[in-house]
Amino acid sequence: MHPEWQRIANEFIQATSYRVGELEKGWASRYDFSKRPATYLRYEQAFVRVPLDKPDFPASPDLWELLGNRRSKRNFLTTPMTRNELNILLWGTQGITADMGDYQLRTTPSAGALYPIETYLLINHVEGLEKGLYHLDVENWELEGLRQEDPAQAAYLYTEDQEMTRRAAVNFVWTAVVDRTKEKYKERAYRYIWWDAGHVAQNLHVVANGLGLGVSTVGHWMDREMNSYLGIDGESHLSVLMASVGKIAGGDWLKDRRPE
Repeated sequence: MHPEWQRIANEFIQATSYRVGELEKGWASRYDFSKRPATYLRYEQAFVRVPLDKPDFPASPDLWELLGNRRSKRNFLTTPMTRNELNILLWGTQGITADMGDYQLRTTPSAGALYPIETYLLINHVEGLEKGLYHLDVENWELEGLRQEDPAQAAYLYTEDQEMTRRAAVNFVWTAVVDRTKEKYKERAYRYIWWDAGHVAQNLHVVANGLGLGVSTVGHWMDREMNSYLGIDGESHLSVLMASVGKIAGGDWLKDRRPE
């Protein structure tokens, strides 16, 4: 690691570390949810809106079997993913599961139930969907079309020629709206954002493996170019993690596990 980068990283860790007696007691517990930044992002200028409705869930493998066999797989086929499979992946990572009045709970945990993570999709091969860049409107549970184009080359270029991103049915790009977490957790917010992104990514791995799909997270991407492609500023709203998902050979085993 370059010495200057190491210094900056160490300073961040120290500056955001808690020590006994240094915090104003109870400041986080007094957070006023009614004054928090908007929880949901919506693009009014979307070229198309695709309602997702409730997913049609197939039978799933035993949890312990699934965890024992979970693997990152990158050798994707060009066979399209079904829209229902995509819907299940999205529900497993961002689906709303309970309404608590001031806030809603989802399938993944989030620090303070603030949910800073947004989901963008570079769709290459999904049945019934045009190729392009989409955003998940979590509140209304629909996809918002932002770019109507083939995004495979952008995914390939901005991940420095990782072939799996060009072949994937869908490339997930998760972003963080920083103020959602920073308003409550101050300088600690960035730590919590990375943890939130990890929860979302892990759910994608579990759900995709449960569907017999291949999935691999991507840590190597060109942040500035990707942020520009998504139309976000890279500071108050920035990309935090990617993942590629697609069909794999021998991935149709679930068809024999549907309930009778």
